[in-house]
Amino acid sequence: MNKKMAAAWLICFALLLLMPGAVWAVTKDRFQTDATENTVSTEIPKLTKDNYRDYPGLVESAFNAAVPFRSQLISFSSLTDLKLFCEKSINDKVVIGSDNWLFYSMESDIDDYKGTNLFTEGQLAQIASQLTTSEQWLSNRDSEFILMIAPNKETIYGEEHLPSYYKKAEETRTDQLIAYLKKNTDIRIVYPKEEMLKYKDEYSLYWHYDTHWNAAGGYIGAKVLLKELGDELPEVEDITFTPDTFSGYDLARMMNLQSYYEKNMPAEENYIVTGYNGNNLQAVSIDDATALVYHSDAPDTRKLFMVRDSFAGGMAGPVASSLSDCYMAHWNGFFTQSMVEEQKPDVFVLELVERRLDYLLSFCLTD
Repeated sequence: MNKKMAAAWLICFALLLLMPGAVWAVTKDRFQTDATENTVSTEIPKLTKDNYRDYPGLVESAFNAAVPFRSQLISFSSLTDLKLFCEKSINDKVVIGSDNWLFYSMESDIDDYKGTNLFTEGQLAQIASQLTTSEQWLSNRDSEFILMIAPNKETIYGEEHLPSYYKKAEETRTDQLIAYLKKNTDIRIVYPKEEMLKYKDEYSLYWHYDTHWNAAGGYIGAKVLLKELGDELPEVEDITFTPDTFSGYDLARMMNLQSYYEKNMPAEENYIVTGYNGNNLQAVSIDDATALVYHSDAPDTRKLFMVRDSFAGGMAGPVASSLSDCYMAHWNGFFTQSMVEEQKPDVFVLELVERRLDYLLSFCLTD
């Protein structure tokens, strides 16, 4: 190859590298520019003494998030997966199941389902010790303690809708943890798995395109929790579930396909739940990232404090209608032990979905 030919190839290669950026600079206003499947900032971070070890990875993440046509390429790849291959999507966060069901795979959901992440004996002992310490700390302040575990979507619908190469475990780490706590502690545990399995075919208890349970699943979770507290909600058969299509679409968004699912796929299955006594429920303050605060005229005048994740939102109405005051603080970056001291609750509930059981390794209320 002569020098002129080599130079021509180099120029062509450089143009190929520069072309997407140049085209994007001219046309980006006509395209979706927010990477809805990704929350990573596109701003290059500043190098500091605290982040120097992680700095290369932070820069790489910011650069990747700012790649021209990123959203369009992700959407195209996800749609190709959906239409041609019916397999895990390109961002490695979503498993495409049967009958238009989507499942989350970024955290421990799939490992929970397969039973490949069991706790060690040391971890079980640590959780038991910390929960017992927390229970005693609350008891000293005249507060009941309850641990509530919300089932993963896969726990209820995995056998029917996950790809067949995912094999359900004989024992999950939730089973393992509950058995250990019952044997070695007196911690009160709420895990509405069996109640949800009873109704899973009659109603869709989880959104198809989102990780969370819907209002029907949330009602069943709330009913089981309140039963443990000595309060009763009407039986599921006595409740009116009016079909509704509202959804968070978080799994569809992770594939950058929310619009596609809204326009081309069967409508989400959700419900408006009526038929229980709302007791003049008032939402004092609602912020899912921080706290859900309610007051009602319920005959049960106890105050409930809940450390919770996003699953609590689905059962907040029925729960908060059944006690006079409820303060539900998000576990991630908001909850502090001082809040319990300030609120002085009669009941303390630690609620988390199965995939977040690792949080129990660090949770402890102590002096």
